[in-house]
Amino acid sequence: MQYIRDPEKIEVQIWDRIRDLSDFSDLSLDQQQIVLYLIRACGEPSLAQRVKFSPHAIEAGKKAIKKYAYMLYDHDMLGGNLDSSLLYQEPLCFINKSSVISMAKSTKQTRAMTAVDLWKPYLKNSITVFGYSSTALCRLLELLKAGEVEKPSLIIAMPSGFVNTEYGKEVLQESYDELGVEYILIEGRWGGIMFAAAAVNALLSIQQGIYR
Repeated sequence: MQYIRDPEKIEVQIWDRIRDLSDFSDLSLDQQQIVLYLIRACGEPSLAQRVKFSPHAIEAGKKAIKKYAYMLYDHDMLGGNLDSSLLYQEPLCFINKSSVISMAKSTKQTRAMTAVDLWKPYLKNSITVFGYSSTALCRLLELLKAGEVEKPSLIIAMPSGFVNTEYGKEVLQESYDELGVEYILIEGRWGGIMFAAAAVNALLSIQQGIYR
């Protein structure tokens, strides 16, 4: 069998191949980096047309990282996919805390949704990451619309699924003028933990001046 074995050559060719197959004509350099990482996560260049950025999303994310803002995410599995060498501090996830489990049972709501309620002290100027639970995204938007919490600097909204997923992402986009919260999202039912982690890793790389 004849195939490429050199890891450095493989790495270079991956990024080159993604660029050859993708349309980045409407994207800034930083936006391209985010989309490059997302396409690598799934192997589908057409994903580029599904990724949406609010006007100041990446700048808001970079500023939050520079200020060591909290990073909150919706499931422990997401944390395992983050590049620890790039992290500026330990991200926070509460979904498997015993208090969350008991509270979710008593209130008859999802654990991810209950965990978001515990984000309240950490939300101001934070980066919030959704790769698992659309219900958690909807809960955060509900709290923001009610004025019950301080707004995060950036929402990375990339859960997948068939219930609440499209709705939550649509509300996030439509509420931009009302809430003033920057976002990066994948439209429709597309998404998942690997996408959310890829977006975070890309943003962390950009902050450190690492470009593919």
